[in-house]
Amino acid sequence: MTPIRSIPGLLSALWRLPWLRLLVYLALVALVVGLARLLASVVVTALIAYALAFVVHPVLAWLEKRKVKRTLGVLLVVVFLLSVVSLLSWTVLSQVVSLIGELPALAARLPDLIGGLLKRLSSVPGLESAQKQFSTFLTQEAQQLRNNLGPTFQRLLTSGGTVLGGVVSVVGWLGQGVLVLILSVYFMLDYERVGHGLLRILPLAWQSTALQLSEDVALAFGGYLRGQLLIGLAVGALVALGLILLGIPNALAIGLLAAVLDIVPYLGPVVSALPAVLLALPSGWVTVLLVVGVFIVANQIEGNLLSPFIMGKTTNLSPAAVLLAILAGLTLGGLVGAVLAIPTVTLLWRWTLRYWLPSAAYNSPPKA
Repeated sequence: MTPIRSIPGLLSALWRLPWLRLLVYLALVALVVGLARLLASVVVTALIAYALAFVVHPVLAWLEKRKVKRTLGVLLVVVFLLSVVSLLSWTVLSQVVSLIGELPALAARLPDLIGGLLKRLSSVPGLESAQKQFSTFLTQEAQQLRNNLGPTFQRLLTSGGTVLGGVVSVVGWLGQGVLVLILSVYFMLDYERVGHGLLRILPLAWQSTALQLSEDVALAFGGYLRGQLLIGLAVGALVALGLILLGIPNALAIGLLAAVLDIVPYLGPVVSALPAVLLALPSGWVTVLLVVGVFIVANQIEGNLLSPFIMGKTTNLSPAAVLLAILAGLTLGGLVGAVLAIPTVTLLWRWTLRYWLPSAAYNSPPKA
């Protein structure tokens, strides 16, 4: 047996042991997980800031093509965003607080409102038995909603600081927002340099492939993110406009809720419609039906016009492919599958164009 005369030789011999390699890999995984837990707030802050820079990067690139310097472009974008937030924040926040304060009282009135509906149902011939079952069910649900809605919103109000404090316990949520904005500005200014800096960490042999993959992922998920942002804003505007025309209070707050929840297929519109329906109940059932109609129309416009058109433009998929992707994702993975369907299909299609269509297997002539 030949003795190992050097430390590199000893390490090489030890590395050939499978169980030792397994232990090293497990230790590295544990180290990464531990660091991720310790630096969770830093990672979350960096990801949010980079996501904001990622979303506005096409605007900055468009300005640069028109001879606007990067620094001036970033300044214009930041001023615009702050102006929009400042103009909307007071109105929307006051309406959100008012909405949260009114919902428990509206829930307490549900039994009386439901009683009026049940009396109308009882006058319809043939619905007596169904009316009794419906009455029992609605009364129980209304009582449960009345008992739980107030405490639930109270817990949300009181726990909001705790949740945000978990992200950063030193400066609070306002300081966190300022930190995200400042860090995002740096990412906007050095967007290309940040990407290339991360790429240089990898070995040279991997950099070309990693660059292609990162471009594909950025185009797929970035296109979806920007498209979903536009769709959410459009849906929120449609809902708010419809509710304003119907005279529903807190219409802007409900429109904001509809815009935020629009990313959740099917369930999002239902959840965002509930506060509007509760606020419309005192005005009568005709108003309730009109409110429901506003959400149905907004949902149909989104599903049949906005989503296929905007997603088709931002992801380079046809409207039919967008609809089929959503249906397939919903069937295979439920709500999560529907959310991830479009970026996943976009990524697979780009990889098909990049790797499969130029491949020898695809282009080989048929055998005689």
